Amino acid sequence: MSASTPATVRRWVVRGTATAVAVVVAAGAVTAAHAIGTGSTPGRPAGQTVTPVAADAQRVCAGNALRLSDDAGNDATKASPVGSATVATATTGDSVERSDLGGDDSGSSDPRLLTAPAGSTTPQVAGSSYQSVSDGDLVGVGAASCDDPAQSTWLVGGSTETGRTSLITLSNPTDVNATVDLAIYDGSGTVSAPGTTGIVVAPRSQKVVPLSGFVSDQGSTVVHVESSGGQIVAHMQETVVRTLTPGGFDIVSGGAAPSTSQIIPGVVLEGADAAQRGDDTADAAPVVRLFVPGAAAARVTLGITTADGGGSTVNATAEPGIVTDVTLDDFPDGRYSLTISSTVPVVAGARTTTPTQDDATDLGWFASAEPLGDDVVTAVAPGDGAELTLVNPTRTDADVTISSGDEERKVSVVSGATVTVPAPTAKQLTITGAAGLVAGVTYQNDDGIAGFPIRPSTAVSTPVRVYP
Repeated sequence: MSASTPATVRRWVVRGTATAVAVVVAAGAVTAAHAIGTGSTPGRPAGQTVTPVAADAQRVCAGNALRLSDDAGNDATKASPVGSATVATATTGDSVERSDLGGDDSGSSDPRLLTAPAGSTTPQVAGSSYQSVSDGDLVGVGAASCDDPAQSTWLVGGSTETGRTSLITLSNPTDVNATVDLAIYDGSGTVSAPGTTGIVVAPRSQKVVPLSGFVSDQGSTVVHVESSGGQIVAHMQETVVRTLTPGGFDIVSGGAAPSTSQIIPGVVLEGADAAQRGDDTADAAPVVRLFVPGAAAARVTLGITTADGGGSTVNATAEPGIVTDVTLDDFPDGRYSLTISSTVPVVAGARTTTPTQDDATDLGWFASAEPLGDDVVTAVAPGDGAELTLVNPTRTDADVTISSGDEERKVSVVSGATVTVPAPTAKQLTITGAAGLVAGVTYQNDDGIAGFPIRPSTAVSTPVRVYP
C-alpha cells in the first residue's frame, strides 16, 4: 500500500494539471475571440456606459438661536427659537428652493432645508447663516455653514458647567427615520450615560438634544454623531451666562474627520485679555480643543500664522480618549490660522472670547476645514466684518479667483501661507484654483465674533463603464 500511494498521487497531480491547462486554454480562446473578433466582426470590449440619474442637491442650515424655555420662561425641557438667522445661498443649478424642517417635543431651531432641483446633471448647492441676537441672557452673534447630510459628524466644542448650555441639533432631511448614536467625551474620558444611543429622528424633522442630559459640570466636551437609516446634519449651540452677565452664544459646525493634519482657518482674537477679567471667566481664555479617538497619545505641533506672515508654534500632548484644551496665551489681536500636525489622528476646534457692549462678552467657535476642490460655489450670509481666509498647506503656490457675477478678485496664496480678504456677503461666490486649500469665513463686529468653514463641493456620481 505504501509503495503504490506515491504513484497514485503523481497520476492525480498530472491529471489535475492537464485539466487546469485545458481550462486556461479554453478561457484564453474565449478572451481572444472577444478581443480579436473575426474578419467580418471587429473585436471590441463588451461593456456599457451607465449614467446615473441626476438627483436634487440638498444642504441643511443650522437655524435660529435657541433657549431652553418658551418666551415666558416656562417649559425648561423644550428648546425655543429666539430671533431669526439670515441665510445666503448659492447653486450651480437654476434655483435654490427653501423649506422648513419640522420639530418634535424637544423643540426646533427652525432649520432651513436648501434644495437645488436636478437638471440634466446633479447641481451643487451651498449656503451659510448668520444671526445677531440680544434677548435677555442670550446675547451675541452666531454663524454656521449649511451642510451635507452625513452619517458621521464631529462636533468639537461645548460645555455643561454652571451657566453654560450646549444643545445638539439633529436634522434629518431624508424621507426615512434616522437612528442616531452620540459618543460623548470630556476631560475625564468617555461619557457613559443612558439615552445616548438609538435616538430616532423622524423624516424631514429636527430633534434638539441638551448635552447636559448626559454629562454635567464639564467644561470641555467633544461629540461624535453617527446615524443609520436617514443621514443627519448636526450642529451644536453653546450659550454662556457669566454669573448674571451674558457671555455670548455661537454655533459649532462639524469639523473635519480625524486626521494627522487639521487646519482651522481664520480664528479671531479680539480683546482676549479684557474678556478674562472679572468673575466666572476661566473659560474665556482662547483655546485649541483636541481629541484623540485612537489608543495612542498624540504629540501635537500647533502652527499659528497670520496673513502678514507672522506666526509661531506651540507644542502639546493629547492623551487618547480625553478632551484636551491647549491655551493660546499672549497673542495680539488679529485673525489667525491654526495648522495642527499630530503623530496620530485627532479632531480639533478653537474657541475665543471677546468683550462686547455693556460689559458683556461673546464667544466664537471655529471648526477645522476640509480641503477644497479646484472649483467650489459658496455664499456668505450678511454680517458686519465678514472676511474670507484661505490657507495653502500644499507644496505649490495657488492663484485663486473669487468671482461673483461680473466682479472678480484674484488672490495669490503661496505654499504654506495664509491670506485674508474681505468677503462679499449675500452673493453667490465661485472660488476657482483652490484645489487642496482650506478656507473659512469669520465675522468681527461690535456685537461679537463668529465663523464657519467653507465646505467643498458635494461629491456626485459620474458615468461608469460596466463590463459583464
